[in-house]
Amino acid sequence: SQACFRAGHRFPAVRGAAMTTSRRSYRLRALLLPCLVQTSSAGFFDSILGKLFGKATGDEGESGESAAPYALFTHEAGQLHCEDRELRHGCVKELKAFLEDRNNSEVQETALSCVRGVLQTSKDYWELKNMTHLLLDLDTVEHVFDKDSRDNVWIDTGVEFARKLMEHPECLSDFDSKSELECRCVPLYGKVSTLKLKNAGKLDEARELFSKISQMGWEGKQRTYAAGQAVPWDDFQHTPQIWVRGLRSMPLWERSTWKDLPICSVLEENFATIQEETARAMADEAASGFEDAYRFLYDKGEWNRVMLYHKREFTEECERVFPKTCALLKQWLPSKPGLPWTSDQNEQVMVIKMKQGTDVELHSGPANNILNIHLGISGLEGAKLVVANTTYHWEEGKVIAWDGSYDHTVNCLECKEQRVIMMVRYMHPDMSPEHYKGNVRTHFEDIPVEMQ
Repeated sequence: SQACFRAGHRFPAVRGAAMTTSRRSYRLRALLLPCLVQTSSAGFFDSILGKLFGKATGDEGESGESAAPYALFTHEAGQLHCEDRELRHGCVKELKAFLEDRNNSEVQETALSCVRGVLQTSKDYWELKNMTHLLLDLDTVEHVFDKDSRDNVWIDTGVEFARKLMEHPECLSDFDSKSELECRCVPLYGKVSTLKLKNAGKLDEARELFSKISQMGWEGKQRTYAAGQAVPWDDFQHTPQIWVRGLRSMPLWERSTWKDLPICSVLEENFATIQEETARAMADEAASGFEDAYRFLYDKGEWNRVMLYHKREFTEECERVFPKTCALLKQWLPSKPGLPWTSDQNEQVMVIKMKQGTDVELHSGPANNILNIHLGISGLEGAKLVVANTTYHWEEGKVIAWDGSYDHTVNCLECKEQRVIMMVRYMHPDMSPEHYKGNVRTHFEDIPVEMQ
């Protein structure tokens, strides 16, 4: 659900003498890190850390897992999908022992005791944030703490970290320091936590948290919101982290609305061309550029994509593998030239294939100004799309237009063969220059001065 945000190099001060060795190492390393970064070359930096902590930052154990003293998982080991942040945290030794011996209740209790100690005592924003990310599996490529069950003590503890994080002054200060078109702390972690609770089947707890957040007010130095206006979610199943006010909200965009979504008819009218080029791409998937899609959203199965349009650029794969489709898309994208995007997902095109047996967990998109336009291509029998608790089925050559900021899931549990569709992410047709007034930037980019 796109919780990849820079954690920065700020860490908690050392507190007390009762910390475990792993937490002392974490804190000491954290205190040294800013100075080392500013004064050392990369080689000298790794050398010093190796002498202090026994291993250089890039070293891995025999298992291939990260052996870094400050984190369970690292980019060097290919375990994190958020490229712009590291996941530094305490209790590394205890948590590593648990992951190596999950069935040992004593080892689990030791790790839980360490983690709960951090939860009870920490008042540090970055420590709370990173423990939230760790326990809720927000940054790791593979499922870790919810691998066997979406309802377990680790997820419960992660949600408690998120609750404490959302009450932290530095988290709340986003209501003043960031515009409504940027990703603010409370709606982000509120969304993540409610989704985790929903996936765990804890709907009453999810509703309680939704009500608390959606009824919030705020009185700050820069901005004031009345109760219910700080995070203006309009439905229990509609909780994006970025909310653009004044847009139509509906899970499904019926054909009667397609006069505002011309791309829908364009895709259906040119289905034969898209189908032909997709079939050719599927004949040599590696050469066509297919890669893992959203690996953190499912455990078993396979969900791959080839990107054709991203960050306002048509990809090499689009030009080479889908030349006719690419030429067609260039006539329609971007749909609103000149309007800033709130997210790098504001407009994208990809061909996605899903293998039989894949079951994607409940999730939602980052902003309510992004619509998903799906074109059914092949292998559609038995495949299901569920948006806001309503189930839809793809048809060959037909479009389903829906709002990706609503809770949704997709599965291929009853598929006869792998399902293939095209997805066009499309800017909400109600977006206009007026929506940017009074703001300097969105989460994705700066807003032109004339629109501010």
